[in-house]
Amino acid sequence: MLVSAALLAERDWPAGRRPLDIAPPVLRPVTAPTPIATKFCPKRHPNNPDTERCTVCQMDLRAVSTIVDITPEAVARLLLEDGTAIDVAEPLLIGRSPRETTRSDTLTVTGRQVSRVHFVLEVAGWQLLIRDADSTNGTFLARPGERGRLRVPTDSPVAVHVGDTIQFGSRQALVTHAR
Repeated sequence: MLVSAALLAERDWPAGRRPLDIAPPVLRPVTAPTPIATKFCPKRHPNNPDTERCTVCQMDLRAVSTIVDITPEAVARLLLEDGTAIDVAEPLLIGRSPRETTRSDTLTVTGRQVSRVHFVLEVAGWQLLIRDADSTNGTFLARPGERGRLRVPTDSPVAVHVGDTIQFGSRQALVTHAR
């Protein structure tokens, strides 16, 4: 059962036992996600209409001609090395103590050399984009099959693909399918 802050404040507390800091709830405006064009495979997995194979089950999509607009639950999933998993469906600020804004969710990640706000993930249709938030130690992408790693710029977002590893400070996150 959830108890509101107002009820906690009105409750009769024993002397010296009343909570000192009852924070008011933080209300953020909620905007509906933008629908995106989608092609479903025969097993009903949502896909980018430009792909030839289902990203989940690899079924052929070239014969599927029906395209519908849906509001996706998530475009991708981040798996941190500690087992934390988070689905990305809207802009996301990631860092040691990211500040809340009205247009982004936040993910607090502890670790050596992780900046207060380290990087930003953005969603554009079916594409996941990353931009470094002017972090002290930088954000890097390691792509499967490629040597080295790409430094993520601060001025323009870079596309992130399934299988990429995001390296930031002493932490890493693998980008996987949302389902």
